[in-house]
Amino acid sequence: MSTTLRKANGELWVDLSGEKTFSAMKESLVKQLNSLDDYLLGTLVSIDVGSKQLTEKQVREIEDILLDHGLHLKGFMNSKSNSRDTANSDKPVLEGMPEYAETLLLCRHLRSGQKVYSNGNLVILGDINPGAEVVARGNILVMGSLRGIAHAGAGGDTSAVVAAYRLNPTQIRIANHITRPPDGEVVTNSDPEVARIRDGKVIIEKLKI
Repeated sequence: MSTTLRKANGELWVDLSGEKTFSAMKESLVKQLNSLDDYLLGTLVSIDVGSKQLTEKQVREIEDILLDHGLHLKGFMNSKSNSRDTANSDKPVLEGMPEYAETLLLCRHLRSGQKVYSNGNLVILGDINPGAEVVARGNILVMGSLRGIAHAGAGGDTSAVVAAYRLNPTQIRIANHITRPPDGEVVTNSDPEVARIRDGKVIIEKLKI
């Protein structure tokens, strides 16, 4: 049975409730996503799985499919639960961090080749590995190691910050300011750090929570 995909209120809704197996769900989802336009990059997706209960492994597989298409899982809907939200709004947790109404929360590691975009803040409960990229119009907070590329303030906000428990990025960009570690530099600092713009340059300092 084919999936039904529609867009409403800036989000995508996908009906997989008619698929009998998880394999069929994945195949149908990929087929529908392949028909989407690139301008939907960063869109949140809600998925109706009917009466099915997915395992954590299956949830991760769905999240990987969405990430490969530049999309993010908002939640699942079925007969036993209205949703499983993975995006929420919250107040800033860092000293001096500007507020944004929208916060995208991802509980996973990002592998090489994956790219995540948020229209507001972006919080990653995991590592950003080399070759992975995260972009946010607001702030970026990584509860793990940042070893890929991070671009905060993508809409031009020079007050945005990038923070991580282990800050060892390939590149950090805030608004139109870019910095990267010198070739061959080995980062040994084990304290959480934050990158922000001061006096027109990106500086890195100890994280204050």
